[in-house]
Amino acid sequence: MDTNFSLGLVEVSGLGHAIIMLDDMLKAGDVEFVATERKLGGRLVTIVVKGDLPSVKSSVDAGVARAKQCGDKIYKASQVIARPHPEIFPFLHLNEDDAPKVNTESAGTHVGAVGGTADEAVKKPAPKRRTRTKKQTDENK
Repeated sequence: MDTNFSLGLVEVSGLGHAIIMLDDMLKAGDVEFVATERKLGGRLVTIVVKGDLPSVKSSVDAGVARAKQCGDKIYKASQVIARPHPEIFPFLHLNEDDAPKVNTESAGTHVGAVGGTADEAVKKPAPKRRTRTKKQTDENK
């Protein structure tokens, strides 16, 4: 794998903040989003981008600026790695052979174990909701 590129990492608290920050990062420089790492149930998120050194620097700067705009405690850390050593690629899943199998889920709809396909999830009927009748409501008063 060619190592004539740089990596930029920015860590923030909150998945929502990470998505907003990533949008600014991708707009600020000619970089490619390559990885995300979520810890503590999404409360701590690291975004990794790849590109030439000036683009990665401007992208990371934009991400840090956006994270700091979101609040005092949102921004956690950032780093730019020029010409990263190939031995860190498996850690970041930058080689296609090392990439984990993607297990996707729709935001806001996942409860319990993830399994099956998105098509299977759409086909499942929504659970029936129990509604109270006026009589049941009056009896509870």
